[in-house]
Amino acid sequence: MGKYKWGAVSAVLSIGVLAGCSATPEKGGDTAKNASPSASAAASANAAKKDDKAAAGSPDAWKKGTRVGAAGSLCELPVSFDVAKMWQPKGLKPEDGKLLGEFMGHKSARGACEIDAKPAGNIGFIRVWTTDPTKKSPREVLEEFTGEQPRVVKKEFSDTKAGELPAAEVSYTTKSPLKDEPQQERAFAVVTPKGATVVHLGGFDNTEHKEMLPAYEMAKKSVAPVS
Repeated sequence: MGKYKWGAVSAVLSIGVLAGCSATPEKGGDTAKNASPSASAAASANAAKKDDKAAAGSPDAWKKGTRVGAAGSLCELPVSFDVAKMWQPKGLKPEDGKLLGEFMGHKSARGACEIDAKPAGNIGFIRVWTTDPTKKSPREVLEEFTGEQPRVVKKEFSDTKAGELPAAEVSYTTKSPLKDEPQQERAFAVVTPKGATVVHLGGFDNTEHKEMLPAYEMAKKSVAPVS
């Protein structure tokens, strides 16, 4: 199905590994010796996850890393912005971006870039969506974008700035068929002569979403048009 589906699949697999299986040691036995292979693997994965989280909480985690958007960068977009140092951007081919839009219900925009949070110890992406040149305002772009997304239950729009560009932002929740708690999501949009850009932050759950917000805010504050 393409790289975006593998991203979703790998995230689910990561959760399975991190959750692991617990084993009860035999009475009077040595815990390490009696631990099952699956429990040992889970313990190792949990330790690695803690190390990743500790690294993500270090000052380096939220320093500027690469910059995407300009010609020759990892993602070529109508605007450029900074990516947090420990996040990994990857540009999407046009056919993959279109397929991602179809998969996630977006017809008005196509996927252009996925910025993976796993190297920073989180499960989720900042996804960047683009459109052809448009006369719509940033808010109209976001209204259409969220209107296409299934199971949206609450939306709050606001006018803001992304870098020095006029922008609109939306904070919203979606109802997951797999979870009782509504999922928090956020996005901002800007419009330039080259088209609209929507920068979206989801996350595996609300805890992951909250922990990834600094990277999203870094992107928003550093936006500049691409000449």
